Amino acid sequence: MTTRRPKSLIAALLLSASTLTAGTADAQNGPALERLIRGSSEASPKLSVSAETRAANRYAIVIGNSDYSAIPDLPNALSDARIMAQFFESQGYEVKHHENITKRGFEGVLRRVLFDVDGDTEVVVFFAGHGFQIGSENYLVPVDANFDSVYDVPFEAVSLGSLVGIIGARARLQIVILDSCRDNPFAGQVALTQIGNELRETRTGFSSQAAPLNSMLVYSTAPGSVAYDGEGANSPFTGALFQEASSRPNDLVKDVFEGVRRRVYEETNGLQVPWDSSTLIEPASFGIGDSQLENIVVDGRGGGGTRGLVRIVVPSQSENVSTTEEPAANSAILDADFVPEAEIRFSIRDALDLSPVDQVTITEGPKSGRLVLMDESGFRRNVAGESIPGADVDKLLLINDSVQVPAVSLVDGNIDDGLVLSVNGDQRNIALHLTPDACDFEAGDHLDPDGMGVTRYANEIRPEFALAACEVAVLRDPAVGRFHYQLGRALTALRRYDEAAAAYERARDLNHARAWVALGNAELNKARITGGLTSGQASDEVLQLFARGVAEGDPYAFYALGRQFMRFGGNEELEIEGYDLMMRALEVGHTFAMNELGYFYLNKDAEYYDPERGLRYLRESALRGDIYGYNNMGLVYLRGLGGAKINHPAAFEMFTKAAEGGQPDAPFNLGVMYRDGFVSSGKDLRKSVDWFTEGLNRGDAYAGEEAAYLVSSGNVPGYDLFDAAVIGAKAAALRNHRAANRSREMIARFPRKTLDGGAQKLILELGGDVSVDGAFGPSSQSAMDEVLLKYNAGSAATDPVERIIQLAAISWKISPFRVDLY
Repeated sequence: MTTRRPKSLIAALLLSASTLTAGTADAQNGPALERLIRGSSEASPKLSVSAETRAANRYAIVIGNSDYSAIPDLPNALSDARIMAQFFESQGYEVKHHENITKRGFEGVLRRVLFDVDGDTEVVVFFAGHGFQIGSENYLVPVDANFDSVYDVPFEAVSLGSLVGIIGARARLQIVILDSCRDNPFAGQVALTQIGNELRETRTGFSSQAAPLNSMLVYSTAPGSVAYDGEGANSPFTGALFQEASSRPNDLVKDVFEGVRRRVYEETNGLQVPWDSSTLIEPASFGIGDSQLENIVVDGRGGGGTRGLVRIVVPSQSENVSTTEEPAANSAILDADFVPEAEIRFSIRDALDLSPVDQVTITEGPKSGRLVLMDESGFRRNVAGESIPGADVDKLLLINDSVQVPAVSLVDGNIDDGLVLSVNGDQRNIALHLTPDACDFEAGDHLDPDGMGVTRYANEIRPEFALAACEVAVLRDPAVGRFHYQLGRALTALRRYDEAAAAYERARDLNHARAWVALGNAELNKARITGGLTSGQASDEVLQLFARGVAEGDPYAFYALGRQFMRFGGNEELEIEGYDLMMRALEVGHTFAMNELGYFYLNKDAEYYDPERGLRYLRESALRGDIYGYNNMGLVYLRGLGGAKINHPAAFEMFTKAAEGGQPDAPFNLGVMYRDGFVSSGKDLRKSVDWFTEGLNRGDAYAGEEAAYLVSSGNVPGYDLFDAAVIGAKAAALRNHRAANRSREMIARFPRKTLDGGAQKLILELGGDVSVDGAFGPSSQSAMDEVLLKYNAGSAATDPVERIIQLAAISWKISPFRVDLY
């Protein structure tokens, strides 16, 4: 029999680096990402910017961080953020105002950008709080930051470079304003912030940083200098900004900031000079002005058909939903379609019996969206807090934001929300029951920039339900890209890979951002469909698809392309670029990136081996409930990777969580624990083989090889030698894999009767009529011929080894494993 080879984190998941495929040398002359985008023959240009028009949407992120847990507070930061939020609201921005935000909160803010912002949106970011530089990198500090380790920066601070990269990929225009650098709260501390192990000291102020295209970065002080908090309610910088912007909101921002610079210089007696970096290619002002001639129609969710309706329902006696702190009876209950836009029409008017002259104030909007009025130019005005005449209520649109909630958490499939209105001074509470489209509910994807945010990971999809729902959706709304993409997810879960690729192509043609990564993965997975695990190295064609996803602001693309560069780049420049993409994915809390960085730093044979750093990433992934993070931490505890202490109970717990979630490698690892007696109940070969067989069913040829080896010993209850042949043949049928080749060698040493009995079992499994006795005579041959004819599998092999592998290959064809789980 063959030698058993247990899996480890490095052996299974970290493959030796090699150079990228043809054309990669061009990356030496410029960023590889840009080269790949330019080289994509399928990628149509992104939306071009016209200086003749203004964006239809305005979006502001305002953050004030004052109450820090481990470093000095900033008394003025909250009041600075509040007056700027007030100003942006007065200019028609949809304002996301946050105070004392944590690192996880920052991740949530950046995730919201993915869903709320598209190519027809102007974005302004205002941050008041601590900031510092390490090397050439600038960081914003959440209120819960506490640097106890040199490895903490990615989990305790927010990279300015990642922030502007994420926003810049989604927005038409961005202006980032930083009233920071008031002191250095971590003076003298050192940290790792680059791909290598060079420790860098935290420094006061920000370093100079180039702005991405059509962006402006504004700093409250010059590079490396200190900004002052001020003695009044506001800092000198924010006070000057508010005064200048309020007095001339329709002036160009560059002129406004020239005035800010003069004011701050004079007020601080020349000690503080604001600084900016601009790549704006169109006029930009904080005010709406009169330059909006014609809005550009952009639907980031894939075309038309995104409208829904709001309907009145009769409340039952038991329903009592309120958005206020004290319970209050609802004046009305409305059903609404949870789609990007739902038309109010007459629902609120009729439900509240409004007259045209009634004054209606939107006291509190829905938590999962907002109410807007669209003017003649197409600009959508957020009406939260505004008073409008009853006659305008029918013109309201309910804009539903991507909510990012697990579908499995919605017990009845609905999202409960509400809003509070004041009608002529009297409060009215309205309950909203939001109903997602069935396709969104069954196949919505996690962190999908153009999705509705009712999400399922691949292992949570109910394939048949998803297929039925999404087929209905694409027939009803064929121009909506997200429905085609989600249909592709359902088809992938059903192993109908060619049809899935066609659905992804249609989604791409309808500008659905996630479709680029899906197409790249579909191409990359072709070798896996019948071949089991492969190295995963992508062709330039796939890299170009991933790169276009990066350009569209998709965090899964950040991860996918970053992974290719880090694993297979073959030179320092590409590895660094891959690391930067990974860090961008990490800024939105993408656990895949944490796992990949863990692999990277735990590779003993690599230049950047740093076990403590690698374990920091893996622990963070597992803490966030990622099934791959669970499996990786199980390996850490099982084998003492990176110097960690061996802990078998913890390993078993981690592997069990991973396996229950559908992780494809975890069954093998549980099989190892039962095989070697590392569980509390002691050695159990039956359970070991059960788990190894489950791993094989998930496409793991290593697991199949090990199960066949154990069963062939004849000491596993519930399994016989014919089962050993079947399991070994199925592992051998996963071609182009070392474990598959070893499985073939192993079953070639089995007795003829064992092979023939296994072939008979496979014939039965495939629907044939045969007796399983190990004597492969004319009746068995006839049954096999019928099976081959049924599945159009050619003529029967005569060699016993080739015959059983031929039948095993048919079993994979009709019951393939889920490649989307790898």
